[in-house]
Amino acid sequence: MVNLEIYWAIVNHIMTLINTFVEGYLFYVFLKPFVKTKLKYVCILYVAVMSALYLIPFEIIYAKLIGIIIICIMMCLLERVKVKQKVFLSAVMYLLRWVVYGITLVLRDLMFRLFINTSYMLSHPMKQLITYIIVEGSYYIVTICFMYLVIKVLHKVYVNKREDISTKELLLLFSVLSIVMLGDIVFSMFSKIYVQDVGVYIWNRYPKFSIIKAIYQLLSFTIILIAIVIFQRLKENQREEKESLLLVDQIENIKLHISSVENLFEDIKALKHDMGNHITILENLYLKNENEEFKSYLDKLKLSLNEKTTGIKTGNPVTDIILKQRQKEAEDKKIEFVCDFVYPAETNVNAFDISVILNNAINNAFEGVIGCENPYVSVVAFRNKNAYMLEVTNSIVKNVEIDDEIGLPLTTKNDKHNHGFGLANIRKVAQKYYGDIDIYQQDNYFMLTVMLMLE
Repeated sequence: MVNLEIYWAIVNHIMTLINTFVEGYLFYVFLKPFVKTKLKYVCILYVAVMSALYLIPFEIIYAKLIGIIIICIMMCLLERVKVKQKVFLSAVMYLLRWVVYGITLVLRDLMFRLFINTSYMLSHPMKQLITYIIVEGSYYIVTICFMYLVIKVLHKVYVNKREDISTKELLLLFSVLSIVMLGDIVFSMFSKIYVQDVGVYIWNRYPKFSIIKAIYQLLSFTIILIAIVIFQRLKENQREEKESLLLVDQIENIKLHISSVENLFEDIKALKHDMGNHITILENLYLKNENEEFKSYLDKLKLSLNEKTTGIKTGNPVTDIILKQRQKEAEDKKIEFVCDFVYPAETNVNAFDISVILNNAINNAFEGVIGCENPYVSVVAFRNKNAYMLEVTNSIVKNVEIDDEIGLPLTTKNDKHNHGFGLANIRKVAQKYYGDIDIYQQDNYFMLTVMLMLE
């Protein structure tokens, strides 16, 4: 009999420790889309801490909560960004574990009543031990599969994984999570008080207690899921609003470009109107052999012509002005600027959409060359049958990190809530013309390719 008790203890220890290792892996799966730096060390630490707390020869109250807090602190120390998101994820991890284990515990209790706590098994201890191993193993397998499924569901609904949570958003989310946490505390305290007073676990005397608890936990998971879905929709609405504001700013910029084109035409008209006078003056200076005055007047006339006409001819006056201004901006910033751009004339593409692409792409390119020894930006556009291709290439110091969820680079600016929408707007324009964008980077250069389908 003593030996069997030892076997029972050994089996319990082995299964609990194996489950702790599996939990560490599941936490790794859960956190992987959110945390990039040394995540495996965080999960190894969790396994080590939980194993140590389990092996301590006295009960640790809320040991799982202690383990989650340690994970949260470790994540924040290793990667000191998106701290509030890490706090939220840690709380969700703790509650998910409580929810999943509570729901599957109903199945475990049922299997215990059917296969272990029977008169036959009580009279055959060895068979009871073997059956216990099978039942407990099955329970852990079901729990692990359920936990993995829950994690995948949360990954699907939590769309903006790369964005941090503001303080107000964290408080709002925690107001929802606190309801679930309160249920955890109440059920745990009630169970402890009952076993202290009666000496029997409440679920052994009242099996419906586990069912009621499981129903509450299922509702809790639903509440958590709904809260995350609503939160993500709010984030999407904020993003769309900021993208719309950015488009409004770009519309104003394009209006300025159009105004510049109109002013240019007026200047050219005025220059054409005065050309007769200029020719007469130059003719008189030439006939009088006023060579110095002739040369000085001619130089001023050339300068005036250069200022009023652009060296970039794209086939559209709006894109002419945009690229001329960008070329001047590149000269001021000492960036080599190469332009081989051709506007898709006589097509369904309008100048406004091309302007959105050019402004956003060149803005990103100018930001991307910061820190390069020989900064350069290249703008190339060409037509291949019904496809219009626009390529903007720039030098970079190091490769840009790409968001796996949306396929776009992560903004490097500190104010991430108000930046990073340029490429999203470029993609919207491309999709308007049944096209898309492609990003390629290698050997210290970054290339954005935009494809538009022409009619």
